[in-house]
Amino acid sequence: MYRNHHTLRRTAITVALLIAVFCLISCKKKEEAPASAPVGLERAAPAPEGGADLLKREPAPQEKKRKVILNYSLNLEVKEFAVALEALTKLAESSGGYVFNTSRNNNDKNTSWGEVGIRVPTNKAGTVLTSIRGLGRVESENSTAEDITEGYVDLEARLKNTRLSEARLSDLYRQAGKLSDVLAVEKELTRVRGDIEAFEAKKKNWDILTEMVTIEVRLNETSSGFPSLNRIWTPIKTAFGDAMVGFADSLHGLIIFLGAIIPWLALFVPLAYIYVRKRRKKQQGKSLTTTKDKSQNGENGAKHLP
Repeated sequence: MYRNHHTLRRTAITVALLIAVFCLISCKKKEEAPASAPVGLERAAPAPEGGADLLKREPAPQEKKRKVILNYSLNLEVKEFAVALEALTKLAESSGGYVFNTSRNNNDKNTSWGEVGIRVPTNKAGTVLTSIRGLGRVESENSTAEDITEGYVDLEARLKNTRLSEARLSDLYRQAGKLSDVLAVEKELTRVRGDIEAFEAKKKNWDILTEMVTIEVRLNETSSGFPSLNRIWTPIKTAFGDAMVGFADSLHGLIIFLGAIIPWLALFVPLAYIYVRKRRKKQQGKSLTTTKDKSQNGENGAKHLP
């Protein structure tokens, strides 16, 4: 009987544990059910009419393109300056660009050097730079990139606000009745339109500089062995020219000197002549007197002799 009671007790404990486990499992499922239900509802919910087309039509927001000014500078050693200059000009024009600056100088060693500035579209800058490097030996190369996005956006905003101010001033100008009001509005309208022109010019210049790449090339011509005839004749011609200039300058100085001194000579030469003549006469008179005295003294001495 004791064994049966013990068995019943163990069975009751087991059943109680099973019931407790079952209750815990049921509660857990109930707690998870509300969280999973919305997902199912969302999946089952029909899409709005035309929703797929709207997703396709609306592009993703894109970041505004940055405004960057690109500049390149190269030093090239070339055989002939003129040939390299012509090649750079053709290269710029064939690429849709243009030449904005050229200069040429001659050295004492029968060589030329100078600078050429070109602008080409941004998408062709790489090809153009490669072609430029092929014109000679690259001595140095530099590049700079200036980001003007912030300034460009600010310029656009200022231009927009200035145009709005122009529109409001135009309305006031049409509505103004007094002459003083008309003049005041007209003066302010002129100032605002001047600002608009300045902003538009700056914006246009920035557009050109950002859409085109500026490339400045310094060309140094290599020195040849024997100087050319032009190199020999040019110094000789320059020397003759300098000699003629020197002679003309000296003749100019001589004419000025004579022109300044001749009037004084015309005044003082006669006076000097008269003075010298009188002095000579006096000297001649003194010499005659001295000669007579000597002769008389000689005669008197002869009479006293025995």
